[in-house]
Amino acid sequence: MKIKNKNNNKHIMFSNYNNVRSIYFIGIGGIGMCGIAKILLQLGYQISGSDLIMNIRMQELILLGAKIYLGHNNFSKIKNMDVIVFSTAIKFNNPELVFAKQNNILVLHRAVILADLMQCYYSLIVSGTHGKTTTTAMIIEIFLFLQKNPTFVNGGVLKKTNLYANLGTDKYFITEADESDKSFLSFNPIVNLTTNIDFEHLEYYQNNINVLKDNFVTFFNKVPFYGCNILCIDNVHIRHLLKEQRIHKHVITYGFHKSATIQIYNYIQNNHKCTFNVIHKTYNNNNNIFQLTLNIPGKHNALNATASFALARYMNFDTYNIIHALQQYSGVKRRYDIIGEYTINQNNNKQYIKIMDDYGHHPTEINNTIKTIRQHWPQYHLIMVFQPHKYSRIHNLLDDFIKILAKVDTLFILSVYSAGEKYLETANSNIIYKKIKKLKKTNIFLGKWNNYNDMIKEIYSTLFKQNILLFQGAGDINNLSSLLIQNKFNRTN
Repeated sequence: MKIKNKNNNKHIMFSNYNNVRSIYFIGIGGIGMCGIAKILLQLGYQISGSDLIMNIRMQELILLGAKIYLGHNNFSKIKNMDVIVFSTAIKFNNPELVFAKQNNILVLHRAVILADLMQCYYSLIVSGTHGKTTTTAMIIEIFLFLQKNPTFVNGGVLKKTNLYANLGTDKYFITEADESDKSFLSFNPIVNLTTNIDFEHLEYYQNNINVLKDNFVTFFNKVPFYGCNILCIDNVHIRHLLKEQRIHKHVITYGFHKSATIQIYNYIQNNHKCTFNVIHKTYNNNNNIFQLTLNIPGKHNALNATASFALARYMNFDTYNIIHALQQYSGVKRRYDIIGEYTINQNNNKQYIKIMDDYGHHPTEINNTIKTIRQHWPQYHLIMVFQPHKYSRIHNLLDDFIKILAKVDTLFILSVYSAGEKYLETANSNIIYKKIKKLKKTNIFLGKWNNYNDMIKEIYSTLFKQNILLFQGAGDINNLSSLLIQNKFNRTN
């Protein structure tokens, strides 16, 4: 492996890949796949790929030189490829994947490609069930504020730079690792930051939280002796692992919990900001206290920021520059994202609507969003348009979904975004609708809209004087919110 000097880092070549030039991505449109493809393009590889629908990220890759095809039957394009890359979203009977294996072309999971790339860098990885993308974005922004130029791949688009991936010129590589399919075990980070462990993706872990925890222990212990695990001690599962003394590498903890190495206290939320103190406890009791202010609200974001603060402190970055970088953090698209504000006149009454887009699809994430909105805008009528994501998630967490979704004032439930899963009669939108309807706490509708005007008409009928309209989900629900913004929340006829 040879890395050229800092100013020519874009010409890195990997000795393992001397004979590899052409790489094909099956399902290239996903943000994680696009991110890796972009880095490889910037390194000089010949990139091509396929997906079912064109999106803006794929168009960007085309401008960078990629060749992208629609559909999954591009066998003539695949046959001369050196490597085929797939993600967990790609089924094993995918025609292109089957063809590649039948023709003995090297087939690798996206996580393996990303992990191989990171071997050439000082690797910093964010893992955990919730908060990975926001925390990764905060870390990236700290590095950029400090005039570092890291390579990164993130699961969301940073608002400040409009980037989700980029090849940098420094030695650092920052990304998030996904436990959802065990692919995080492909990585060997120098620094690992884990936000939490929760009941999610248990179908990959024998439907047993303890098996998931065992895999996290394996991951934590992959950190080298000169590296570090930064762990949120507020999480009960992480506390249990620490108590069991199963983590045999260096650990820094953070959180509101009194035993945290870096402890949060005096949290105050004011309008769209939050302020809190952190105390960094040291072995010689030479404790340091700092105040952090964020331009985004929520205790969960205070945790994400403190995690980023802890990592940057571990890297020996200047503390006050870290604090200033976090204060200027502007967020990630589709994470508690205010995308429009409108005032309409309906029946001679003025009605104000704030439209938000949030990617959260697990009850914990949705609950954090609802709590933050209620604290920030307690007088607003909260309307949620919710798109359930995966039948298996609804099946495993149905009671939690019912409890959390019943907290909004008006709820529109869309059809489940299957993400390739088979339909489950016991875990669909109708089941959620009926169970919440019985509680008689929430004004609830099934969002069966044939067109834009059907949607806007029904939403109009639920408006109060002041409203938050929240589009919630990880599927393609943002297409609906984008449609509203394009039409400026007006009826088109």
